[in-house]
Amino acid sequence: MNLEAQIQATVGSFELDLQLTVASGELVAVLGPNGAGKTSVLRALAGLTPLDAGRVALDGVVLEDPAAGIRLAPERRPVGMVFQDYLLFPHLTVLENVVFGLRSRGARRLAALEIGREWLERLGLETYASRKPGTLSGGQAQRVALARALATSPALLLMDEPMAALDASTRVEFRRELRRQLESFDGVRLVVTHDPVEAMAMADRLVILEQGRVLQSGSPTEVAQRPRSRYVADLVGVNLYRGRARGNVIALDGGGSLTMAEGADGDVFAVVHPRTVALYRTRPDGTPRNVWEGRASNLDLEGDRVRVRLEGSPSIVAEITPAAVRDLGLDRGDTVWIGVKATEVDVYPS
Repeated sequence: MNLEAQIQATVGSFELDLQLTVASGELVAVLGPNGAGKTSVLRALAGLTPLDAGRVALDGVVLEDPAAGIRLAPERRPVGMVFQDYLLFPHLTVLENVVFGLRSRGARRLAALEIGREWLERLGLETYASRKPGTLSGGQAQRVALARALATSPALLLMDEPMAALDASTRVEFRRELRRQLESFDGVRLVVTHDPVEAMAMADRLVILEQGRVLQSGSPTEVAQRPRSRYVADLVGVNLYRGRARGNVIALDGGGSLTMAEGADGDVFAVVHPRTVALYRTRPDGTPRNVWEGRASNLDLEGDRVRVRLEGSPSIVAEITPAAVRDLGLDRGDTVWIGVKATEVDVYPS
C-alpha cells in the first residue's frame, strides 16, 4: 500500500502545488508555519477540496485525476480522518459516533456495532459507549475520533493536529496511545502537526511546507542537520545562515561573515549549533576564528540551559548554562564578545 499524490488546488486565494509519496507503514509528519497549507493537503487527499490538476492514487487505484475526469467522492474513498477539533456528533452516543462511518458505507447495524465495541475496548473506552460526547474529556473525545477513523479499516489515515486541543499531560498520554495504535495499522499514515517534539518523536519522515509547496523532506535527523529555511532552523533550534562562500570565508546575506574549517565556493547554507557558541566579557584570545561583538536582546531559560539571543553582525543564538550567565553577569542589553570555532560551522550547498 502506498500513496502517490500530485496536488494542485486553489483554496481561496491560496494555491497548493506539491508532490507527496508515502509508503505503507511509514508515518509522515507534515509541518510548516501557519498558512503553509498543511490542513489543505489533508482535505485534498480526503476529497474535501477538489484538485485543479494533478493526481491522487492509493496503491495504484486513482482517487482523483481531473484530466481523466476521475473524482471519487469523500465517502467512497478508503480514507479515515481525525480532525483537530474531533467533530463528533453531539446528539449521538460514543458508540454511534464510532460506527457512523461504517454505517454510512453500508455496513449492517449489528456488524457495525460489534466492530465499534471492539475499537472502544482497544482504546479503553468501552465503559463510555452510551455516553454523549459532551460528557467526555478532551483526551477521551480524541480517542473516540481516532476509533471512528480506524473502525472503517481505511487504507489511508489522515490526522490533522490530533493533539493540538489537548492539555500538556493529556497530550503525552494520547501520544503514547496513538503510537501504540499506529504500530498495528498497516495502511498509509499522514499527520499534520505544529509541534516539533511530537513530529520528531513519532515520524519516520518529515515534510516541511511553506506557501503551499514542499520546501524540505527527509528523516528527522536529516532535516535537523541540514535545515533549508529559517522556519526549519527555528523548529530544530539551530542558527541558519545563507551566503556566498569563497575559500574559507562565507559572506552572509544578512551582513557579516563566517570562517569555516574547509574551503567551498558558491551559494551555501551555514549552520551553527547554539551550544557551540561561546560568550566572553572581553575579546577572547586563542582559537576561535569567528569573533565579533553582540548585544543580548533576550535570555530564556529552557531546561538546564539558557538561550541567549544576540543582535550583531551576524545575529546569533547561544545556549549556555545558568552558571555561565551568573559568571558573566549577563543581562538583557549587555554587550558581549561572541566566539565560534571554524570547525563548528557546518556548510552545505543552498
